[in-house]
Amino acid sequence: MKIKRFLLNGFFLTAGAVITNTLGLFFRIYMSSSIGAEAIGLYQLILTVYFFAVTATASGVTLLVTRLVTEAAAKKEACMIKSIIRRCMLTALALSAVVGAVLFFGSSFWADCVLKQPGAAVSLRVLAPSLPFIAVSACLRGYFFAMRQAVKTAGEQLLEQITEIGVFAVLVGVMAPYGIAYACCAAAIGTTVSEAVTAVYSYLLYKLDIRSIKCQSKCFPIKKHLIFIALPVTLSACLRSGLSIIENSTIPAGLQKYGFNHSRALQDYGMITGMVMPLLAFPSVVIFSFASIIIPELSEVYTKSDKGQIKKISSNVLKIVFLFSIPIAVAFFFFGKEIGLIIYGSETVGRYLCMFAAIVPIIYLDSVVDSMLKGLNQQLHYLTYNILDSFIRVVLVTLLIPKYGLMGLITVMYIGSIFNTGLSLLRLVRVAEIKIKLVWILLPLALSTLVFSAIKGVISAI
Repeated sequence: MKIKRFLLNGFFLTAGAVITNTLGLFFRIYMSSSIGAEAIGLYQLILTVYFFAVTATASGVTLLVTRLVTEAAAKKEACMIKSIIRRCMLTALALSAVVGAVLFFGSSFWADCVLKQPGAAVSLRVLAPSLPFIAVSACLRGYFFAMRQAVKTAGEQLLEQITEIGVFAVLVGVMAPYGIAYACCAAAIGTTVSEAVTAVYSYLLYKLDIRSIKCQSKCFPIKKHLIFIALPVTLSACLRSGLSIIENSTIPAGLQKYGFNHSRALQDYGMITGMVMPLLAFPSVVIFSFASIIIPELSEVYTKSDKGQIKKISSNVLKIVFLFSIPIAVAFFFFGKEIGLIIYGSETVGRYLCMFAAIVPIIYLDSVVDSMLKGLNQQLHYLTYNILDSFIRVVLVTLLIPKYGLMGLITVMYIGSIFNTGLSLLRLVRVAEIKIKLVWILLPLALSTLVFSAIKGVISAI
């Protein structure tokens, strides 16, 4: 692996992701103050159905394009790259049209029968036209990853976030007074417009990039790769996303059975899924950016059967994740209440941050390990683990939340995360032939605990 190129791409992608996610965090804060936790809870439910449609449209496309373009570039077959992009894009567009029609015309079914939230229908109809744009962006994102052009992907993310925030800011004051359904619709319009803008942006960059390829594109046989790479990923991801819909729609219903009214159930669900978890995930943009570009790097050394390099890359990445995520978790544990008050003005959010602090290393590790497994052609295994995790979560949500309320929800999230990450990590250890050293965990845990406890003591004494 060319370290300089990797670090340069990682820097651009990380810089873009930090800016984008900082804007996203401020957007969450703005949303919470503009439409309230109840509306955020409803919008989070809407997004579970929308993400199912996005998954069906584009989940396997980025990985497929990344893998195929990486292989074509390694073989110096530039003309083949144009054929790969064209055929993948046409396939994704056709699929997105079908899925978008199902989402648009079936919006009442999804809202009334699945989510049991009639107000969700209008937002689902607004989100449906975004799917073809997402299909285009997914294809081109795979191309940019494969060609190590991370700065273009970073620009796309930044443009998407700015557009979404701008559209929402313009519309929320007009639409929010009509109720939470229309407040959610303002956010949905922002999402659709931003996806359209970024798709056009990515396509223009792609056309500029391939101007140097003058030869006629060859006809690339994509069917086999669709079946063996994209189709398993898409079907598995759809199954998991479908289980996620069941899980998330069951949570507010379970809280109501526990004794919460409809509004309180949506508020607490919105706080945890739409405010607490995004805040816990915010620092992860640094390592997630590198995780996304590790796929073509690992794919390249995997193609060469370079076991030594696979082992070296995998070990170094895991060490970085532990060294980064554990201090973040300790910081949230000691200062979660203060962070919740400063950012959201809510003691409740602060308490949840402390409760969920220990999950930070688990979810950070899970995302990075999943990316590494993709690069090592192990996508079927990690998707199987994700499906098992979702199935277990559905069962536990159904059993625990009506009986234990929010403590049941917290228990479910911890059990599911530990189970999923544990299986994925064991698979990586086996495939990459690496050993996880206890010092990678204990050293950052001990040092960060000493540092943050001392800081906490000093602040308390003042």
